[in-house]
Amino acid sequence: SSSSSSSTPEQQDSSKKTERRKRVLSGAQPTGILHLGNYYGAVRNYVDLQEDQDAFYTIVDLHAITVAHDPKELRESTRTTAALYLAAGIDPSKATIFVQSQVRAHSELSWLLQCATPIGWLERMIQFKEKSRKLRSQPADDDGEESAAKKSVESVSTGLFTYPVLMAADILLYKADLVPVGEDQKQHIELTRDIAERINGTYGGRKWKKRG
Repeated sequence: SSSSSSSTPEQQDSSKKTERRKRVLSGAQPTGILHLGNYYGAVRNYVDLQEDQDAFYTIVDLHAITVAHDPKELRESTRTTAALYLAAGIDPSKATIFVQSQVRAHSELSWLLQCATPIGWLERMIQFKEKSRKLRSQPADDDGEESAAKKSVESVSTGLFTYPVLMAADILLYKADLVPVGEDQKQHIELTRDIAERINGTYGGRKWKKRG
């Protein structure tokens, strides 16, 4: 006879249903070009992760519009990037591939998080400082001092400044356990943690109940 400590078939089925695989989320801007650096640095890892992770891979076109762009070219490169993912071995039956802008919850959650994120946190973001400095250093079409000064002020969009909050929304929306990023994005991961803690501390748990 079986041991009294053995689980019943019903209990085993219940355990299988409640077991959750680790979730990975990764996004790439739609360049439309897959070179060896992309493949060995990211996409090959995506292919491996889809085997034992709950994998979500997004083409982050909303991030791409934080700088000057051609809408037609962006649409084409978005489709091309999706096709390259498939060609590289990402299997839609194992992983979810989607375009960021087609899931409106990304921009909706981003706005909610922006309203709770101190501006000082964003001012500390190194990547924003580097990108904005690069944009401002580009020569103006007109060599006049007034034109150059105007370009310096207007060349950097608000979207570039709040970019890290949109990235935080991307991550928190899917409750990702693993978010593979490069060294230049690690500060944004830390910001995501800080924003989540601030939201939970302000609106979650017992404090939320007291406000009800």
